Amino acid sequence: MIDPIKKLRETLFSIHKLSYRIKVTEPPKDLMDKKLFIEIIDTLKKIEDRKDFLQDEIGMDMTVYEDHFFLVIENLIKLHFNQEQQALIRLYLYELRVEEDWDGTITIEQDNNEKIV
Repeated sequence: MIDPIKKLRETLFSIHKLSYRIKVTEPPKDLMDKKLFIEIIDTLKKIEDRKDFLQDEIGMDMTVYEDHFFLVIENLIKLHFNQEQQALIRLYLYELRVEEDWDGTITIEQDNNEKIV
């Protein structure tokens, strides 16, 4: 297996005959957490859409089969998020119908004030 760092160094050297120091750094944890969260939410949304498709188009109700999986997922969400955050996640997954050009924000009312989240 070719070392990607070595391959990059060789490629750079073939273009410019200089010595290169290449350092691999990990992305910040909060960025990785955000990326993972978005991936999880997108996957849950796809699962929900697939379940709706199977119910509406084929007449197959997968709820009984999927209930245990969703219970585990919801409990993991409860471990990490407060009740307000959980409500927003559920709102996004189960109630909102998202348009193609949606920027990902919603306006909620909190203490008689509107707040964009």
